[in-house]
Amino acid sequence: MNDLKEFSIPFKGLSIGVHNYKWEISHKFFEAIDNSEIDDAKIEVILDLEKQERMMVCNLSITGSIFVKCDRCLDNLELPVNSEENLYIKFGAESEEETEDVLIIAESEYQIDISRLINEFITLSLPLKKVHSSGKKGGSGCNKEIISKLEELSSEKKVDPRWEKLKNLKLEK
Repeated sequence: MNDLKEFSIPFKGLSIGVHNYKWEISHKFFEAIDNSEIDDAKIEVILDLEKQERMMVCNLSITGSIFVKCDRCLDNLELPVNSEENLYIKFGAESEEETEDVLIIAESEYQIDISRLINEFITLSLPLKKVHSSGKKGGSGCNKEIISKLEELSSEKKVDPRWEKLKNLKLEK
C-alpha cells in the first residue's frame, strides 16, 4: 500500500478553489491495488479537484492503454482507455456511497484516497470480452497456434457410451 501514498489527497488544508493533480499509472499501481486482471498499463490520470465550502467536485480524465490477457488465446492484448468521470464528494456524519457519482465522507476525515476510485473507473472501462480484433483479411487476431490447439482439443471429445444411449430415450408427457 506504500506505493499508493501519492494518491492520498489531504483536503483539509486545501484552500477553496480548483487544484490540479496528475499521475502516470503503470503496472506498479495495479500490483499495489491487487488487480490481477491488468498486467501492465500506460495511463495518464488528470484530476481537477474543486474544493467548495461543503463539498468537492472531482473531474477525472483517464487516457492511455492497458495490457491484459486475451480471453480467447491468452496472448497479451492492448486495450485503449479513454474515460471522463465526474464525482461529487460531500461531507456527512459517516462515510457512505450515496449514488455512483456522489460519495459522502465523514466530517472527521482529513484526506481521501483516490486510488480505489481510479482503479474502479479503469476496470469499468474494460469491455466484457477482451479478445483480439479481427485482422484485415477477416481472420482473428489471436495466436493461431493456440486457436488451432483449442480446436484440436475440442474436436477430440469422446462421449461416454452410457450417455449416448440416454440420448435415444424418449419421455412422454
